[in-house]
Amino acid sequence: MESFSSWPLCFVNFTSGGYGLDMADEHILTVSQLVEVINFTLAGALGRITVEGEVDEFKIIHNKWVTFALKDAQSGVNCFMTVWQYKTQIEDGMKVKATGMPKLRNKGFFSFVLDSVLPSGEGALKRALQLLQRKLEAEGLFAQERKRALPRFPQHVALITSREAAAYKDFIKVLDGRMGGLTISFIHTQVQGEDAPRQIIQALETANTELNNLDAIILVRGGGSLEDLMAFNDEGVVRAVAASRTPTIVGIGHERDMSLAELVADVRASTPSNAAELLVPSRQEVLAEIEGMNMRLKNTLAQAMVKTKTQVAEAVHFLKTRIASTSNQVMRRVETLVGLGLRLRLTVAQQDKQVTTMQRVLSSLSPINTLKRGYSITKTANGRLLRSKRGVKSGEAIISTLQDGDVTSIVR
Repeated sequence: MESFSSWPLCFVNFTSGGYGLDMADEHILTVSQLVEVINFTLAGALGRITVEGEVDEFKIIHNKWVTFALKDAQSGVNCFMTVWQYKTQIEDGMKVKATGMPKLRNKGFFSFVLDSVLPSGEGALKRALQLLQRKLEAEGLFAQERKRALPRFPQHVALITSREAAAYKDFIKVLDGRMGGLTISFIHTQVQGEDAPRQIIQALETANTELNNLDAIILVRGGGSLEDLMAFNDEGVVRAVAASRTPTIVGIGHERDMSLAELVADVRASTPSNAAELLVPSRQEVLAEIEGMNMRLKNTLAQAMVKTKTQVAEAVHFLKTRIASTSNQVMRRVETLVGLGLRLRLTVAQQDKQVTTMQRVLSSLSPINTLKRGYSITKTANGRLLRSKRGVKSGEAIISTLQDGDVTSIVR
């Protein structure tokens, strides 16, 4: 398509009385050229503008585009923006400030193409805040179970605020008065205004990715009106605080100035000074805690000693009782053994006497003693004992055993 800016005989003329097209020669415009001329004229005459009005027919289409009508008592204009530019929750009937460029579409309809929309007035701001809080709460961003505890004695922290803000001085003053020796990495940002959300998000990213061994991130500012605090209610800021890899403390203004960034933080402080108090204990608190630990340790040791003494006394008594009992048992055993020994000695003597008696009996019955009395024992030559004369034949040899030897005889 031919651009009207390349036309040699046509230019846009802006005068104090208005603006229009001056033609040196007759030139017929196409519809597309007319649309381009109008948009160029609007851009030159108005540029980026902000319009205040009431939202009507608000819609989100395919989760990609946002459309609504911006109206007042006499007029209305259709507005369009992408869902990625839609940062603040709005609804029908809400008064807003819409910023963007007016544009005539190729299809012939006029549209106000927006890059931002913000609630206008405290009532609209509060309603937008309620809608966003309800949305984020449904996602679980404010759940207590996702919050993390701070280190007891942090060594390295990042402080995000404006260097011109009183919050910076208040935080540093209270921190120095409580506990020294911390490394503080300060990141300057705006804390209110149009560019504040972007700067705060960038500061959180810097702290999480570029600072090593970071124990906590502190985001603070002083109090102010609801409109002043809207940077801390920005959805992008809230999500950045929730996504921080380092535990966060957010302290803004006074107790009544509650923001969504505080709700999503791991720890909420009522003021910047309170943020310093929550971050580190005071020297007096640490000393008192040490003294308390010392007293508890002494009491514990004293109780342990008393308990040990009691246990030792009980053990000694038990041992004495067992020793006495064992001694009695040993004495009874000794007495039993002594009695058993006596009985054994009596039994052995009796048995010796019986053996002697039996020896005398056996001796009297011994064949040797019988032989001594004149008897003899006669056997055949092959050793068979003779008890009768019929046991031998005439001429057979027999052997007689006497007390002092054997005698061989021949039977006749």
